[in-house]
Amino acid sequence: MKIKKMILGLFVCVAALSLFEVSALADTIKLRDGSVLKGKVVSYNQRRFVIVVKIGNTTSQHDIPIEEVESVEFDSADTAGLTVAGRTNTAYPPSTQQPETATAIPNPPAAETQPVAQTSLPAPSTSETDTGVIAVIAEKTVSIAAGADWTSSDIRVQRGQRIVISAIGEVDIGDGKRTGPEGMDIADKDKLMPSQKTGALIAVIGDDNNDFVFVGQSTEFVSKHNGILFLSINEGNLRDNNGAFVARIKVLSNR
Repeated sequence: MKIKKMILGLFVCVAALSLFEVSALADTIKLRDGSVLKGKVVSYNQRRFVIVVKIGNTTSQHDIPIEEVESVEFDSADTAGLTVAGRTNTAYPPSTQQPETATAIPNPPAAETQPVAQTSLPAPSTSETDTGVIAVIAEKTVSIAAGADWTSSDIRVQRGQRIVISAIGEVDIGDGKRTGPEGMDIADKDKLMPSQKTGALIAVIGDDNNDFVFVGQSTEFVSKHNGILFLSINEGNLRDNNGAFVARIKVLSNR
């Protein structure tokens, strides 16, 4: 135990001193739950790292306690334009808060430019509400802009946990074509899930894999990865999109 504490103390000192030499470099923080954050470590204070992740023109700040850190690497390559799950120009929303592990549902955010067609989210399934057997450990409502590459839910998921998502709204995916979360049958050779409808709501867990999940109006699945849950639109070109979907997310315990 003493040896482990000495090693941890040495690691902290080296990492803290190194911060003054890597302001122009890209850093990688690997978390004990399997998540990976790549960006720029800007400070270490009171046993907490602060890393700024920049993707496209959007940045997000993460405050990570050292107890959650497995390792920190200061890279020589500049990865400020980090690709998230196969795309660049992502909408990783600015936030000074850590990803949530449990939360009450906030008031749903309004769609950006188009009104939501439905007035309420679909009723949860029986398995979703059976919390006497499986506890709800995180719950949140998120607005997913159709023109944003990926929207972070700020919820960190662990492998084996069940995810329940239901969505409403209508978006314009260009040329006056409007669709709900289920998507529509139009050709798009660049969409991320070729076998699913264009404009549909999709998800991915973590920023280092292409294991996309079709959401549509509702879905329930078991996570195969550790990481933050992201949501997006199944379409190759998002630049001419307008509107937003509103999704309700529940994370259920894996035991």
